[in-house]
This record gives sequence, structure tokens and C-alpha cells, in this order.
Amino acid sequence: MLRRTHVLPFLRQREGNLEVVFLEDSDGRAVPYLDRLCRLVRRLEGRPRRTVVQALRRQERRVRDARRLAGIAKALLDLCEFRPLPGSERSPEVREALFLARGERWPPVPGDPEAPYRVAADLLGLPPEEVERLLYADRPSERVLVRAPRMDGQALLDRYNLELARAVLLDAVRVVVSARGGWRGIFRAVKLARLMYRIEPAGPETYRVEITGPAARFVTRPQRYGARLALVVPALVRAPAWTLDAEILRAEGAPGGPRRTLRFRLNGRAPVGPGGGRTDRPRQPSYDSRWERALADDFAEKLGPEREGWRLAREETPIALGDELFLPDFTLRHQDGRVALVEILGFWTPEYLETKLRKVRAAGLENLILVVYRGLAAADVPSDIEAASAGPVLWFANRPRIGPVLEAAERVASQRARTPRQTPQL
Repeated sequence: MLRRTHVLPFLRQREGNLEVVFLEDSDGRAVPYLDRLCRLVRRLEGRPRRTVVQALRRQERRVRDARRLAGIAKALLDLCEFRPLPGSERSPEVREALFLARGERWPPVPGDPEAPYRVAADLLGLPPEEVERLLYADRPSERVLVRAPRMDGQALLDRYNLELARAVLLDAVRVVVSARGGWRGIFRAVKLARLMYRIEPAGPETYRVEITGPAARFVTRPQRYGARLALVVPALVRAPAWTLDAEILRAEGAPGGPRRTLRFRLNGRAPVGPGGGRTDRPRQPSYDSRWERALADDFAEKLGPEREGWRLAREETPIALGDELFLPDFTLRHQDGRVALVEILGFWTPEYLETKLRKVRAAGLENLILVVYRGLAAADVPSDIEAASAGPVLWFANRPRIGPVLEAAERVASQRARTPRQTPQL
């Protein structure tokens, strides 16, 4: 991710708010230029990192603001895959042998600068030219570019703007995000990043997650924590509708001087992430299993007068259970305000089933419909599932059908998605 030095020149303060001057293609020149940078890096596959860095730095003569190019180059290099040179793990051993040979022959033998290399090569059992090749092969600048990102100029523009926004959060005291949908990716990122957070409902279809920022007083390793916090932003911007509101601690005047808190806001219209705030790219739903896809397809195919008023949304209603989160697969929402939740239990392991049933039991929701695959039921599994659920349990043999699910929803749907008491900050 970008460093503070990459984003500081493009921050503006206005009436207590902090704003980022994102890069825009207002004159139609930025995207073609970024497209050329992407092609340049792809042509350099197989070259050392230092060569790639130098090639990008030489592009400064083509831009008006070299500070922009420095951030763009950093964002592009972070997307590249570099690998160490073969044999670079022996570089420390090679240096030790060569420097020892040089020390024994100090001052150097006139007219024979290669003598230390031959001595080190004999000691290591390597050709002299291999000693020279491996001498500093473990430096990061010597790593070889094996794969450059397959992206165009518009994608690089979106990525750079996203990295600017992420770098601002390195000085965040508190970050509040809300979204409608996309919660699976958001919560997965929050959990993997090991952040301190709490969740609460913010409306009929919206939830609010408050995350402790790296600039909070009690965070002991703010740089590492800030890098982990930045992992949440890409997942957030992939949500259908989202907002981010952060409190940023900024120094005034000279370094070490007094600091003040500014507000930093972003939403789905910001030019960040996939699509960069544009709405002309349709979002394709993704499913974790064929059972989920089958139920969604069945709903879409049979949507008619008898289904009027119901809407099926995937992973829209997170449930807080103490220090855990439970995210049902689907939410059935009626236009009159009634809500039913749907969770599919398909293939499972004993550990997965135990964890899932524990969450279902802890939720205790009468408007939660369990749709269970009968083919893998064995021994006490059916009775365990029936006992764990406070709502209806529907069994299917081949694929789940939306008809029985909607019938159950008509019986148990409540006026809102009833949730247990919200989780405290973890």
C-alpha cells in the first residue's frame, strides 16, 4: 500500500473535513498514459526489480506532477509478482567467503582483481562467475519480475485512487462503515485482519460496523494495525452500496506539534475500487455453493404474481452473537416490511455442522428458515438440527425449491430482522 508521503501532497482540509484530491481523467489523457505504463511493465517481465523501477522513474519527464507518478508506480509495483534469483539463499555464504578471501589478500594483488573470486569459488565449490552473480542476489532490487498485472489504464486509475484512500486511514482513530449487502466479504476481511470492532443495525437494510483505528491511544503497533485495517477497504468498495466515515488525527505545523481530529468521508460515488464509482458495470452475484445458486435461480425463474412483494437478497442481514458473527445466506424481504432469513446447510463436516448449529441455537430466531440437504443426514443429525432451530426446518433431496421456502416465510416472517443483543467491542 502507499505510504503517507504518497498521499500527503493530495490532502486538503476544509471546515474540519479531510478531502483527497483523487486522480481523474477529466481531459482523457490520464487513462491512455496509465495504459502505457501497464504495457511497459508487462514488457519487462523477466527483468530485475531495479530495472522496472528505473523504467517507471524515467517516465517522470512525461508527467506534470512527479509525486503522482511516484504513487502510481508504487501501486503498480505492489501488484507485480517478484521472485528471488535461483541460488540467492546462498548469497550470505558467498559474501562471507569472498570477503574473507579479500581480507587475506589485503592489500589486493596488483593486476589480479579476480583472485578473491577464485579463492571463494574453490572454497564453495562454485565457478568464479557464479560467485559474482550470487554476491548480492538476495537484495530486493535483484528479484525478478515473473508476472506483471493484467490490467488496463482505467483499472490502474481505480486502484491508485483506492490506495490513496487506504493510506489516509493509517492515521484513523475510528472508522465507521455501513453497507447494504456484500457483508460476507466485509466481515471476512475484518476477521482476517484481526481488528477491534462492533456491529449494530443502522436501518431496515443497513448495518453499521465501528472499527478501532490505528491512531487510537491503546493500539501498540499502529503501523502494523493500519496495514491490516487497509485490507477491509477493497472488500467494502465491492459492496452494492456503502459509506465510510473516519476520524483522522492530523498534525498541525511542525512535526511533533499539536494534532487535531478531522473527518474523512467516502461513499460508493468515490472513484475507488472496481468500477471506480461508475454505475455502468453490472455486478454479477457470486455463490459459495451450487445449493445457493439453485435457490436463487429458482426464485428468479418462478417470480410471478404469486410471489409479488418478495425480494431475495444474498448475505444482507448479519447477526451479532457475542464475539461471533452469523450471516444467513439469504434475506427474504416483503414490501410490507416483513423479513425472513434463509440459511442453507448442504455438504458439511462434523466440525462445520457443530459450529453452524451452535450459531443457529445462539441466534434463536423464529424467522430463520433452515434449508437442509437430506442426502448427508445420518444418525442423530436430523434431530440435532430440529432441536437447534427456533424456526422452520425444510429438507430437500436434490436441490432446494423456493416454493416451500416462501410458504414458510409467509408463516414466520416478522416486521423486522430480529437480532440478538448486539456484540460489544471485541
